[in-house]
Amino acid sequence: MFDAATVGGALTSLKTIVDLVKTANGAQLAAKVSSEVIEAQGKLFDIQREALALQTENQQLRVEIEKFRSTRFHHSVNWRVLADGSEDGPFCPVCAGEGIEMRLTLRGVVDQTGPFWHLQCPKTHKVGVGAEGIMGRGRELSYPIPKELVPENRYFLRS
Repeated sequence: MFDAATVGGALTSLKTIVDLVKTANGAQLAAKVSSEVIEAQGKLFDIQREALALQTENQQLRVEIEKFRSTRFHHSVNWRVLADGSEDGPFCPVCAGEGIEMRLTLRGVVDQTGPFWHLQCPKTHKVGVGAEGIMGRGRELSYPIPKELVPENRYFLRS
């Protein structure tokens, strides 16, 4: 015979078991959702880091483009373009290729009385004849620049 109290107790126990199973499934589901949220946050962090790296690279490229736009190359040397459109220089093209803006200076032991200034880079460049240049001194380029292109008193030679 079935005792109503026993059946009621069994139903209550069954309900408690079902609630425990639901709670256990809910906990497993919550743990899984939590794990997926953490993974999604990690991926979002990686994306933000990549976006920041791209923004930094973009800014560097913009600076390089602006630097490129603000220079001109003629008479075998580089010239900086000023805001008013005039030019400042001349600068060494070899150094410019290395990312350095090096102003050319007067070359010694050269007749400077003609229509050209004979200029050179004050930095020694190790290219050209052999691995060490000419007798180990490096490449000694001379840039003949028309005197009218170089600003007055640049080299303190004109009155």
